[in-house]
Amino acid sequence: MSFDHSRRVQTRLRHALLATSFLCATTLMPAVAAAQEAPAQAAAEPAPDIVVTGSRLIRPDLTAPSPITVVNQDAIKLSGNVSLEKTLNEYPQLASGNTSTVNNGGSSGVLTANLRGLGATRTLTLVNGRRFIPADSNGSVDLASIPDALIKRVEVITGGASAVYGSDAIAGAVNFILDDNFQGIEATAQAGITDRGDAGSKKFDLTYGAGLDGGRGNVTFSASWATQDPITQADRPFGKVPLAEINGKLVYSGSGNIPGTRVPLSQAQRNSLVGVNLTPTGTCTSITGIRFGAGGTPLPYCQPEDTYNYAPFNLLQRPQERINLSALAHYDFTDHITAYTEAFFVNSRNNSRLAPDSFTPVTPGAPSSTLLVPNYATSASLSPAVRDFFVNNRAIFDPDGDGTAAVVGGGRRANELGTRDSFYERQSYEITTGLRGDFDIGSQNWRWDAFYQYMRNRTDTRSEGVINQTRLSLGLDSIVNAQGQVVCRSGVPGCVPVSIFGLNSITPAAGKYLTPTRNSHDIFQRQVAGASLSGALFDLPAGPVAVAAGVEYRKDQYESVPSAMDLNNEYGAASSNALAGSFDVKEVFGELRIPILKDKPFFNTLAIEGAARYSDYSTIGGVFTWKLGGEYAPVDWIRFRGAYNRAIRAPNINELFSARGQGFTGGTDPCARPNLTGADTRSAALQQFCVAQGVPAADIATFTQATLGLTQETGGNPNLHEEKSKTYTIGAVVSPPFIPRFNLTADYFNVEVSGAITTINAQQTLNDCYTTLNASSPTCKSIFRLSSGQIDFVRTSQNNIGALKVRGLDVQADYRVPLPAAVEIGGEPANLSLQAVGSWLFERSTQVLSSVPAQDCAGFYGAGCSTGTGGFIIPDFKLNLSAIYSSGPLTVRGQGRMIGGLNVYPTLLDKTIVKSAPSVWYFDLTANVDLSKNFTFFAGVNNLFDKMPPILGTTFVGDANVDVSLYDTLGRRYFAGLRMKF
Repeated sequence: MSFDHSRRVQTRLRHALLATSFLCATTLMPAVAAAQEAPAQAAAEPAPDIVVTGSRLIRPDLTAPSPITVVNQDAIKLSGNVSLEKTLNEYPQLASGNTSTVNNGGSSGVLTANLRGLGATRTLTLVNGRRFIPADSNGSVDLASIPDALIKRVEVITGGASAVYGSDAIAGAVNFILDDNFQGIEATAQAGITDRGDAGSKKFDLTYGAGLDGGRGNVTFSASWATQDPITQADRPFGKVPLAEINGKLVYSGSGNIPGTRVPLSQAQRNSLVGVNLTPTGTCTSITGIRFGAGGTPLPYCQPEDTYNYAPFNLLQRPQERINLSALAHYDFTDHITAYTEAFFVNSRNNSRLAPDSFTPVTPGAPSSTLLVPNYATSASLSPAVRDFFVNNRAIFDPDGDGTAAVVGGGRRANELGTRDSFYERQSYEITTGLRGDFDIGSQNWRWDAFYQYMRNRTDTRSEGVINQTRLSLGLDSIVNAQGQVVCRSGVPGCVPVSIFGLNSITPAAGKYLTPTRNSHDIFQRQVAGASLSGALFDLPAGPVAVAAGVEYRKDQYESVPSAMDLNNEYGAASSNALAGSFDVKEVFGELRIPILKDKPFFNTLAIEGAARYSDYSTIGGVFTWKLGGEYAPVDWIRFRGAYNRAIRAPNINELFSARGQGFTGGTDPCARPNLTGADTRSAALQQFCVAQGVPAADIATFTQATLGLTQETGGNPNLHEEKSKTYTIGAVVSPPFIPRFNLTADYFNVEVSGAITTINAQQTLNDCYTTLNASSPTCKSIFRLSSGQIDFVRTSQNNIGALKVRGLDVQADYRVPLPAAVEIGGEPANLSLQAVGSWLFERSTQVLSSVPAQDCAGFYGAGCSTGTGGFIIPDFKLNLSAIYSSGPLTVRGQGRMIGGLNVYPTLLDKTIVKSAPSVWYFDLTANVDLSKNFTFFAGVNNLFDKMPPILGTTFVGDANVDVSLYDTLGRRYFAGLRMKF
């Protein structure tokens, strides 16, 4: 693994030891104090009632109006995965998102859940029903930070849950429920490797739990260490070279930024070249310019044969190493009051790797994409071959004869500098403490809970191999001093002259100067306090009227500190900006369930329930969310359920406060008259609207754009308001008595999001505004004009201009079959458990602009339905089938996972040769054997038949040619481990 252990191992060990001490102290102090001071009393009998994810009501069974999918503990333990996102993403309700196989575009490696393909920011991740440690400026939770050794189950609720949990739950919530009553010692060691002998993984877990004071409490500690090794795209056949569609074929086509420098030339320029043999020595599809080879010798540039193959350097799986320390404790002070504490510490490291940096050589102040080469005829920084080239072709590069050559649109790959590597280390912790209890009012029992949470996450980033654009500009501008030395014209101390013409022309000294180490860090702090009360108001003939109410306060603070070089804008458009911001929210919420009928003919159950939440944000003001649901069972074996939700998502810190910056971009002003001599094609309504927007009425007839482009302002937008969604689900649960042990659920869902926060460019902003002619629209409000009517700048910051819609059907079937004695082991009963979980996505549409129709991407790729930095395709069908055999000491689990077939977006059907991708099946097999009462051996193979992903090409899914977030890219892999429990 490519981590610099020598520099950090001691620091990490100290942090781990300090964290362990912290966890022990914070967890044990309240429990030990209570054990010493509280009188010896028998523990209160646990109430049979439960609370289901998606509601705070106490209910007598697991039924609820909103659909819930449960991932049990065994599915996680027997998955062979060392990170939770791989296991969760196998379930149909979750779409692909940022995973450990996303390299380019994977940012700091925060592994997230993405329900319904609506995005990680619209999926709320909870631990024990409460928010967990945020890992980035979006407030996303890194699933790798959740202690999977303590997970009892994962409950996934879809269909909106803002009324119950607050913002971010537009798509639903994923709730990780931990075991806070563990008894004994459990240690697990696991290792895995692929069929090709790479991408190895290791994981060690140690959990200890003990009762306190004769059962009045419990304390549980868990420690985990996990690591996975990287592989590159070159390690799999589909990723060795980038593929693009050329002349009706899917063929190699790399980057035009190549070692030695490429210079594009027109046909006329190529025809007039002097001293360059443009006859290719091998296969050459098309000559589009020249390139500089060894010693700066000019050679023909063939497209795509001479393009650069960047793929072998890029990672296909990012390395990861993490340490998790967790402590859970609770103690009953009395039969009716319990103190509890949860503490978590996580240290996680991963890194991304990209091919050597590339750039377009430019000179500051020169025209766009232009590099000026002064004194080219005598420059000592140029090789003789390069000097002769410019001298012989001065008609092309120096037509005015001033002795300075102009190279326009060149492309250089700095292969001498090595790969671009970014190293990320996240260190986070959380402490939750609270009191809960119950009391009786008459015959009704009430429960209460009050808690406080503090969370802090710090991410340190170190980037290497990235070219500092300011230093590059200084190094390219070199002269020969009086001593005959080649030096930088600027005279800046430390500056090293750089030559870019020719293979290996960048010297080691120049490379070191160009790529200084780039360090940055960010800190996210969150505080949450809340209290809730739940119980029954009174009894009706059909049962108790359940109610829950509560208050909550949350404050988020974030600060990002980039390097001093970034603050000086030395990386150009790629420079990072400082970001700081905070907000708080005060909330009050309530729920109510009213049973109407029970145990009546055709009305075994009839009940309605509702929830409401009022939230007061310091940023967007007050918002109101609510839900209404109901359940109806004509008989005891069939139950219909439905719910309607009005949910919101408040803008996060990144969307609100990211630093603004301005840059120049191409574009035309729709208010400008396109042709002063011909007919005016602007409508009268458009001209009138332009005047209202700030163009002087006296100038409108002949108004022209003064510049060749536009100034575009990007960054956060403190004027954002909340996203709003309408969600409804309707379904049924069937457990027919004539098929014992069989259960079937089916739920239709429909989610519509309005005012979705998104970004468009300056020209899109102008086009939308002057097509809709709506002065109050977000796009029109983003255009700022000078008194002359000319556009000052267009603000392309985040805006509430998008609309999303997703609808589909979830179906799940479970069946448990007792098996005959012939297949029993040791006389122990044998059972076969079967499960099928499928999800059809009828629509997943996005509308960014009101002037552009919505685009449905369910089951499609291309045309915006997939990106060039990782894919993120959303299939319209996913299916999971599993069968578990168990008898005595043996458990065997087989699983089949299917990703539905895909099609290219219809508008591209006649323009591409990759028109579809077939359905893909993966099969997994695991076994669990109890060697004795205390020892269990487990082993398995994932992707049993070594299924490789379908190749779509770089145009549709990025530089691995496949959607690395959706498909299995590792191939067949094995894992085995030993579990010890006392």
